[in-house]
Amino acid sequence: MPRNHLPNDFYERLSPKKEALLQILLDIEGEWIRGVELRQRMRDEYGLSVPEKPGAISAHQGHYTKWYSKGFSRDLINARWTDESHQHAEYRIGDKYEDELREYFAG
Repeated sequence: MPRNHLPNDFYERLSPKKEALLQILLDIEGEWIRGVELRQRMRDEYGLSVPEKPGAISAHQGHYTKWYSKGFSRDLINARWTDESHQHAEYRIGDKYEDELREYFAG
């Protein structure tokens, strides 16, 4: 099976918040996590200043869309709305780059 590769500058662009976000998504092993819980874990487990309001995680996805493409952002992090008001979302790691991310963070 051909291996997918993250863009060459991907790791150079990882901020502490983006790293924590990806590590938490990897830790939950493909399960969905609500944005409110994800932001709280980023604060509790990584000591980061993360806004309480919805949209903080989608801002990171917006960076990946801007830097690479919307398709890349969706392949990296899956997201879905949990309510009809589109105020709350759930997230999980996308499987396209999961193995490469696991290798990077384990190394």
